[in-house]
Amino acid sequence: FFLFLMNNTFLFVIVTFVALTYASRVVLSEENTHFNPTTWEMGMPSNDNDLITFNIYFYQQNLDKLDEEFVKLTTPGSPEWRHWKSIEEIKEITAPKPIDKLAVRLWLSKVGITEIEDFIDAFRVTASIETVSKLFETQFHQFSHLKTGTIVNRRVGPYSVPSMIDSKIEFVTGISEFPSAARKFGYRHGADDQTEEKVVPYVIDQLYSIPYADKDDINQLSSVGVVEYEGDTSFAQPELATFQSENNLLQNPVPTSQIIGPYDPNKQDFEATLDAQYAFGVSYNTSSWYWTVDGWLLEWALEFQAAKTRPYVVSMSWGWTEDRQCEIASCSNSYDYVNRVNAEFKQITMSGVTITASSGDQGAGGDGDSNCENSRQPLSSIFPGASPYVLSIGATMLVDSTSKEKNSKINNADAQPVPPICSSYTCADTTAMDEVACSWPDALITTGGGFSDYSPRPSWQDSVVTSYLQNTPPALLPPVSAFNASNRGFPDVSALGHNYLVFIDNDWELVDGTSCSSPVWAGLIALYNDYELKNGRPTLGFINPLIYQSYSSNPGTFNDIVNGGNRCTESACCEYGFPTQNGWDPVTGLGTPNFDVLYNYISGLSQKLYVPLE
Repeated sequence: FFLFLMNNTFLFVIVTFVALTYASRVVLSEENTHFNPTTWEMGMPSNDNDLITFNIYFYQQNLDKLDEEFVKLTTPGSPEWRHWKSIEEIKEITAPKPIDKLAVRLWLSKVGITEIEDFIDAFRVTASIETVSKLFETQFHQFSHLKTGTIVNRRVGPYSVPSMIDSKIEFVTGISEFPSAARKFGYRHGADDQTEEKVVPYVIDQLYSIPYADKDDINQLSSVGVVEYEGDTSFAQPELATFQSENNLLQNPVPTSQIIGPYDPNKQDFEATLDAQYAFGVSYNTSSWYWTVDGWLLEWALEFQAAKTRPYVVSMSWGWTEDRQCEIASCSNSYDYVNRVNAEFKQITMSGVTITASSGDQGAGGDGDSNCENSRQPLSSIFPGASPYVLSIGATMLVDSTSKEKNSKINNADAQPVPPICSSYTCADTTAMDEVACSWPDALITTGGGFSDYSPRPSWQDSVVTSYLQNTPPALLPPVSAFNASNRGFPDVSALGHNYLVFIDNDWELVDGTSCSSPVWAGLIALYNDYELKNGRPTLGFINPLIYQSYSSNPGTFNDIVNGGNRCTESACCEYGFPTQNGWDPVTGLGTPNFDVLYNYISGLSQKLYVPLE
């Protein structure tokens, strides 16, 4: 049998080499539409000897079996609930046929490529510009970023592959798309204005009843990371230390071994700084990670899955219009790209990791209609914020309470000491303020929300979304033709997203956005994981079914946000948007967390339903 197999493999190699020599070619893309002359300047042809790295993604197999396994692992009450699998075990379900991978290897070797990293359902390839030009029958030029001076090599003409290879690969990334195209959420402004009260970790603890005393027992079992894209600039450890000191937090720098990808502490970025200070500030002493990739979502998923160790929770404060992903990713069909990213996110959550993602800062109109001028498509969804495999996070803000009585319900009972920062700035008094949906013009942004363009509504949110659609007067909703009510509704939950104090460039700045609320939720889940791990149970992983089940069992696990809507964007108010309502709504989701009530439910259900491995 072994000789038979060897002989047939040898025969396949010979036949494939001949076929590759004479095969017709399929053009994957014509001119490079990713080039934006207002951002990049095209220069000379690339040097032949320059190296370029790109990724080849194979078509995945057995996606129905992946779905079956996903349901088993993520459904409370299933005997296999939270019996997380390794990435390698999960990838074996969707792995392409070995003979397809061999064919692609032969195609690569035919032009002399030998540096190939195998990630089971993808290859990462490094070769010279001259070699890659021959491989894809295209030309490369140097492009210089007009603002930063960054130089990249990208193709300028059509690129193609042999017809027998086209049926085996789904995407090629790294030769067409340009960095700095996706949208970072969040807007900053000066902190000198004392007319509004400020938000710091102390305020978040007070508002959501996070037990400060418990934080002394937190160790490095649990972990949380923030993800930045497209080679984004970085945060500075000294500024993180100042933030921690001013907020009565432990001095907990990010370990060098857990800073992944491009990193330059001398080039601070506001998004990266915000993410780090609040994800790590809320989670206190959990293990912290900072992760940057040069590309977009598929590239991050590939690197994350390939890593030997990973954080248990990751926060993403980036996004782009769901049906326009091919403006920033190397693809020809946004539907296919979104589906592939969703499959990768699904696999990541099956390994016990939770992903939080911002729901967007442009209200229901989204980045597709930020000026309220798109009558054909007045609403647009955001991705990855509309993915069914992330916990989608909206934003709220504090306003002066209309009640004359102080709100003792949200006054943290364990007398957390007021941090030094609240002596320099007026920190919000949560007992005298109400939480409403974050919206322009009272804030710099409007919390995003709505319904996915592509992903069907998951079963775990079916009842609450149906209730919203049935109980909201039709006159208050956008036209039925403007959104697909049968698709995934987002966000799932919310947290404060207005007036956050951030320390950057040796000064304090204020920021608004769902880029504030996503890292906060990531920090909260890291705390929950800390409790679970100490009790001998695994991480929460894909938490969405558990979140919705907790609300169904006890609506008091969340603070219901019933004031506001998302008809506005960051600069205008549009004709259409969604209103808040009792229960879930596509503005603030289920609401904001009652931390201890929610964890009491999680802990009780885990004790009851989690079945340890024998």
